[in-house]
Amino acid sequence: MNPLERRTAKLEASRPDANQIEIIVHRVIGGEVVRAVIGDRAIERRTDEAEGTFIERSKLEALAGTDRRPCRVTLLPEKVLQ
Repeated sequence: MNPLERRTAKLEASRPDANQIEIIVHRVIGGEVVRAVIGDRAIERRTDEAEGTFIERSKLEALAGTDRRPCRVTLLPEKVLQ
């Protein structure tokens, strides 16, 4: 076993949940994010909401909305919606 494999094994043993992915976020490049698509639902960004706040809110809603893991969120800029 090489040094990298040993370190990886040691990390996995110390944190058995380390490989579990809770959420996958896809971000379409093209400007500020204005909509998040979670499954068949779309969440709109409020006019007074910062982009970072909206992204965090979208992630929380995705995790709360399903027990399926990993859940997926697609973040869309206004250009894609036109």
